[in-house]
Amino acid sequence: MFDEPSQSPIARIPELRWLRNIIVERALTRGDYLLSGGARSDYYIDKFKLFADPHVLRRIARLFGPIISEINPDVIGGTELGGVIIATAVSQMTGLPMIVVRKQPKQYGAFAEEYVEGPIVRGQHVFLLEDVVTSGRELLAAKARLEELNLRVTPHAVISRGLAPVSSLIQFALPRGEGGPRQN
Repeated sequence: MFDEPSQSPIARIPELRWLRNIIVERALTRGDYLLSGGARSDYYIDKFKLFADPHVLRRIARLFGPIISEINPDVIGGTELGGVIIATAVSQMTGLPMIVVRKQPKQYGAFAEEYVEGPIVRGQHVFLLEDVVTSGRELLAAKARLEELNLRVTPHAVISRGLAPVSSLIQFALPRGEGGPRQN
């Protein structure tokens, strides 16, 4: 697993403060945006501006260390597309195998019509990762797909915009029309 010892939430505050600051500095844009769940927002978090920097991606992946130590999963899962990037980084850091959960089944190849790619065994515990969630609909749909395959699933996101019933590293929301971050 990780070389770092498990940390209490209080000990992680500087890291979460760093995450909030890096989101504001590198990934936050203002405007009028349609979000994946259909809601409109006057800000958007472009997670690829975070994930493109290998140092930032590695540091975000490390934030999952205490959670992984606590829940002890067998497999790291990633939702298509941003969750796959995080899951890959976490898999690399932990040595745990990784799977991908697609939004739509693949239409070609040896495993056409399947939502899940990668090695799974009935009864395994999957730590399922998503990048940014607003409603959590896609993450919860991916969780349900894995549960249909008789897997135990713990879903988690890097960033929640505060509306999803999903655990995340950081709850990030901006009041409409304001420039500063609000951490719930």
